[in-house]
Amino acid sequence: MMTFKRVEEICARFKGKRILVFGDVILDRYIFGDVSRISPEAPVPVVKVTREEFRAGGAVNVAANIDGLGATGIITGISGDDVFAQELFKLKPTDNFVIKSGINKTLVKTRVIANRQQIVRIDREETIRVTPEIKDRFIKVVGQIKEGGIDGMIISDYAKGSLTEEIMDILTGEAGALHVPLVVDPKPPNFHLYKNIDGITPNVKEANSIVNKIIAGDRDAAEALEWINNAFNTRFSIITRGADGITAGERGKQVFHLPAFGHEVFDVTGAGDTVVSVLLLSLVSGATLKEAVGLSNAAASMVIEKIGTSVMTAAEICGRMKFLLKK
Repeated sequence: MMTFKRVEEICARFKGKRILVFGDVILDRYIFGDVSRISPEAPVPVVKVTREEFRAGGAVNVAANIDGLGATGIITGISGDDVFAQELFKLKPTDNFVIKSGINKTLVKTRVIANRQQIVRIDREETIRVTPEIKDRFIKVVGQIKEGGIDGMIISDYAKGSLTEEIMDILTGEAGALHVPLVVDPKPPNFHLYKNIDGITPNVKEANSIVNKIIAGDRDAAEALEWINNAFNTRFSIITRGADGITAGERGKQVFHLPAFGHEVFDVTGAGDTVVSVLLLSLVSGATLKEAVGLSNAAASMVIEKIGTSVMTAAEICGRMKFLLKK
């Protein structure tokens, strides 16, 4: 069993680590308000707006989580060259290598929150197009990032078009040449792209799609995980299962399950981003897979207690682990 001293050792090693994050960059827009009546025009609530804010979403949220943990999250991907991209760059002003493209539009998810409940989500999106010119710019960007050093890579795929077979080949080739781990947070229908990777982190719905079977319990989850490890030739996989916790394991080794921590759930938005961020950062900081999954599980238990995408700190993770280890 992990001790609190071990938790502190791993978290202390986060500082100085540099993680490259590639994926679909998304601007999250939140409109907060109160509801006290129903519209006379239609059977819908009337939201009186109290405040609005922008937050990092998609792959940018993964990089922001890594920054919050005391390491350096280096973000790259493709956005439009528009006002929403400007807002996104304000949220991540450093270590930002996102490629602005006039032929694309920045992905925006607008969530209306009233009385601590999400009422509706409005998506502004078109499939991201990756032209030969954008691919060439991406190759140059990766070369720039390499000059500062890379300790690991995360692909945060939301299946919006940023990840192509060519870009996947570039990233896996660089990860292999640099001898650093590459972990994918996947989305259907891109499962065919994930090759030559170290780890994959599907949620239970995504895992159901991968194995074409409903995961109904720990035994099903263990069988699915072993199938995923073999199918993707990964070193390890983890399946996040919501209230049923996390199932994880290395290829050829025994699968293990960690229970979910019982706390009030307000919003699961960004929980997967938090899990993959803490997981990879812990692994490159010397944690075993079980230790890394334990820390990821603790971080996820905190982020779902908040509204919208949120960033955890190493101190918060240590605090939650200190509480849990005393139970």
